[in-house]
Amino acid sequence: MDMSSKAWGGAVLADDLPVRQFALRVVSELARVNGARMGAPAAELSSVLMRYARSGDPGLLGALNAEMARRKVTAEEIMDVYLPLVVRKIGSDWHDDQIDILQASMAFARLQSVLRELGKAWVSDRTGRASDGRVLLMLPHGEQHTLGAMFAANQLRRIGVSVKVMLTCHASILKETLARNRFHGVFISASNETSLQPSADLVRELRRHDPGNTMIVLGGGLVSREISDNDSGRIAAVTGADIVTNDISCALHACGIQQISAAAE
Repeated sequence: MDMSSKAWGGAVLADDLPVRQFALRVVSELARVNGARMGAPAAELSSVLMRYARSGDPGLLGALNAEMARRKVTAEEIMDVYLPLVVRKIGSDWHDDQIDILQASMAFARLQSVLRELGKAWVSDRTGRASDGRVLLMLPHGEQHTLGAMFAANQLRRIGVSVKVMLTCHASILKETLARNRFHGVFISASNETSLQPSADLVRELRRHDPGNTMIVLGGGLVSREISDNDSGRIAAVTGADIVTNDISCALHACGIQQISAAAE
């Protein structure tokens, strides 16, 4: 079964203010340990984040902040490690009928709110950083899994890349966007095999309206970490994408954004 796009990303939460306050606090207060490498994700921290996703209890944000401070876990680790971990667990619980579609939808909406506010707070805490990379991030028609695209957008923005996100694609809007902007690359996030043909259609539409022949990168759930060269070649051949990868550094380098791609390594 597939959730509707409204269920995944359209819910308006009453607890946005506590989430925003939490995001600003953790980003501004937590000292980043340069060069530190995170070990295995802490079960206690994952548990608190999961309980917040399931209940929406704003008091759990305080507990999450305290646990982050105790373990010296950064906001970036929450966005890159813990949020995807909890998203996968909720998805598994829903798939296994341990929670219903409404519970899963609200949990995803709460996590999306946390991700959005952490991203805003991170940017506000790093004002003044110059950027020389511009990327258009898109979803193929019918793609319902918007959280993956949001994760990618946050990662790109934190390393200095300007990202324009288009979650829905209308030919007229796409044509106008490409005419008014110059992007180093177009990143398409595709979740699974059912997105292959819609991705191919999107690539053709991009080629039709793009006067600069911009590099097109295909990534997302369709492109697993264990993907073989043959699988990568097949996906590229079917969709027409220039490069198939989930490696942000590799994708940025292919798009000619070398100095930022080096920072992403």
